[in-house]
Amino acid sequence: MKIRVTGRFYLVLLLIALIVVFIFRGSIFASSKVTVIYQGTASDTRQVQGVIVRDEAVVSEGQVSRVDYLATELTLVRNGDVCANVYTMEYSTRLINDLNNTRKNIQAYHKIVLGNELDAQLEVLNLNVHQRAEELKSLVKGKTQGDLNRMVRLLTQAMEDRRSYMSQNRRSDSKLIKYYDDENQRLNAISSWQVPKPAPRDGLVSFYLDGYEDALNQNTVSSLEISDVRTVLQGGSLKVASAKASTNVYRVMDQNHWYILLIADDGRWNPTLDTVYSFVLKGYDELAYEGTVIKVVKNGSTVMATLEINQPIGPLAYARSGDVIIGANMNGLIVSRKAVSTVSGQTGLWLYDVPGGTFVPIEILTYRSDGTVLFMPLVEGVLSQGAQVLIK
Repeated sequence: MKIRVTGRFYLVLLLIALIVVFIFRGSIFASSKVTVIYQGTASDTRQVQGVIVRDEAVVSEGQVSRVDYLATELTLVRNGDVCANVYTMEYSTRLINDLNNTRKNIQAYHKIVLGNELDAQLEVLNLNVHQRAEELKSLVKGKTQGDLNRMVRLLTQAMEDRRSYMSQNRRSDSKLIKYYDDENQRLNAISSWQVPKPAPRDGLVSFYLDGYEDALNQNTVSSLEISDVRTVLQGGSLKVASAKASTNVYRVMDQNHWYILLIADDGRWNPTLDTVYSFVLKGYDELAYEGTVIKVVKNGSTVMATLEINQPIGPLAYARSGDVIIGANMNGLIVSRKAVSTVSGQTGLWLYDVPGGTFVPIEILTYRSDGTVLFMPLVEGVLSQGAQVLIK
């Protein structure tokens, strides 16, 4: 008897086949196209380049002819402590000229009034004043070196000796006395050259400056870009938005709060916010620090991370940039690197929840030597330990 095969028979066979595939889908695909996510840790150690940004206040003055440093380098100072005295160039030159002109008037008047009258002692006193004034003038103009305060004291004493002699010998010519009064006023004005520069905050004082203080500080750190870091690493200058027509004299830094900006170009470093990295700046190999990532900037394969450090800066108070060895112990999810895909520029995994899977974005923390990656999902609650993902 011939059995007649109908289309209904084939339909039944197809339904049975679909049921079998659905029931045993895990075992059918697991060996070659499905892998499992599990939790784990990884150690990420690498060499990058870094730029140090200090939390500091810079003390400046307009035109500076000389600075007397009063505080000791790298000592703690308090807000208001005078760390340096500054002498302004323009004002000092004007006063010196005025003093010199007054002295010439006195000499000229001596010749007119005293005539042939000879007073050897007065001539000695006049020469002494003249010599001290010339020494002071030469020191202010930078032609000689010495203690400005001492020179002022010597000139003051020479003028007082002459005034005392004139008084004792009753030389009461009113015009001459007026010239001497003018001379004394010029000398008193010398004290106004000196501008005390108090510390604007508590901290560690330093008189060593590298020219980046106005561009790299706690106020600018959040706006610094990859290009700025590259410029500093290459020794270039950074433009400051509000350039000031003044000279920086010294800085006072918070030794327990500072930053380091780290940059890598290999495309394999993926720092995340709040990750804690330990690091060592080459050349200071015995000093290990820890910093927390507070900002990440990416541009193609280049990534920059800003780390905030809350521990004594130590010898790095003088450092600005260099090669940095960093390391971190990270927790996350681990999966085979073969399961990682890229869709429209976004890295992710194909979660095996429906035929063909659902694409879930992830961020890779680091690549492990065993062929896996440590990652964190960008969609909360979708990927977890034990979840199956497709290898496409």
